[in-house]
Amino acid sequence: MFRNPLVIFLLLLGFSLETKAQDSVPYSKEWQQLKIDSFMKHLNKRGVFNGTVLVAKEGQVYYHESFGYAHLKSKDSMNNELRYQMASVSKPITASAIMLLVQRGEVNLEDKITKYFPELILFHRVKVKHLLNHTSGLPEYIYRAGPYWKKDAYMSNEELIKFLAKRKYRPRGTPGTKFNYCNTNYALLASIVERVSEESFDEFVKKEIFQPLGMCKSFIFHPEHDSAGMADVTGYAWTGRYFKPYGFDYRNGIMGDKGLFSTADDLMRFAESFDDDNLWCKETSDLIFTKTKLIWGGMSEYGMGWRMREWDDMRVQLHYGFWNSFRTGMIHFPDSKVTFIILNNLTGGHGSRINNREQIIYGLMDIMFPPKQKEEVVAETDKPKVEEQSESDSVQEEPDTKEGEGE
Repeated sequence: MFRNPLVIFLLLLGFSLETKAQDSVPYSKEWQQLKIDSFMKHLNKRGVFNGTVLVAKEGQVYYHESFGYAHLKSKDSMNNELRYQMASVSKPITASAIMLLVQRGEVNLEDKITKYFPELILFHRVKVKHLLNHTSGLPEYIYRAGPYWKKDAYMSNEELIKFLAKRKYRPRGTPGTKFNYCNTNYALLASIVERVSEESFDEFVKKEIFQPLGMCKSFIFHPEHDSAGMADVTGYAWTGRYFKPYGFDYRNGIMGDKGLFSTADDLMRFAESFDDDNLWCKETSDLIFTKTKLIWGGMSEYGMGWRMREWDDMRVQLHYGFWNSFRTGMIHFPDSKVTFIILNNLTGGHGSRINNREQIIYGLMDIMFPPKQKEEVVAETDKPKVEEQSESDSVQEEPDTKEGEGE
């Protein structure tokens, strides 16, 4: 894996570790905790990170600290109890809710979505599984709805369905043939949960996922009973001169593709819930974490609400998020049962070093995973790279990530 030279310099040559760290056994829990703390404090001091980081192993929290400000104007400090807007890290929650219904026999992955949305007759070839793995070919509402929607009122999931039926958009190609990341897929999945369970999506998730897993600080935003401010933390975008708070966005009324507000601790509980036979049986978990085989050949790294990759020969399950200037990440290594949660609320311009998720992941991996003793050393150039990317077509060149795309 290519390593950022700055990260290697900081980690291997050292950067003001306390005397206690020098006496610690390399790669002991104490050593790792001190290394992470020194690494994160250095990034914060340099203005590179503003947010919360959690590192856990086998259910034990190794490190959980917050840096910077939740609100820049009032200088309210970050703390570990504050809830962030999780952006597209909401999608694994939505996929898990659908898979609970599949597990109970109330939804079938082969169901055509017209079973639940008869009004979307033009999407009659799209199945539930196509929504889950982003191979439906549906249009992206994030960009299409703007010209037809009043900007001072939230758009709901039901209104989105009516919008799609009225505009008569057609799928782009045959469902199942091509991966194309699309927020519309997960908004419709949330609506399927509502129509099958006869409960609002936020209430279903609260009862069936949050409460059983002890995610007591988490909620799905619903405009009818949640405040307009929503998060305990404000998202800010760099204008080139100053950080501007992200204002009202009518699309925040839609649940499923986003809408989760949570803490790092709660996200850790969710990410690690699949390591044991918890809410989801093994067969269901295996389906969730299986890469998608495309109809006309090839594979997509996306399963059902998660991406599956290999970094340094280790399996990784992850999802990123980018919305309203919040940039989030949930990264889980199932074999070693290590979890990284990276949350922040400042977004820089293209190429900015601010909240560089890639740099943080590199640093945490160097600390948490000791060098492997191998007879054959794999050349650095042959190792997979941790990519900082937007969620778009995996077989095409990644475009520049723009605010509002989601990940």
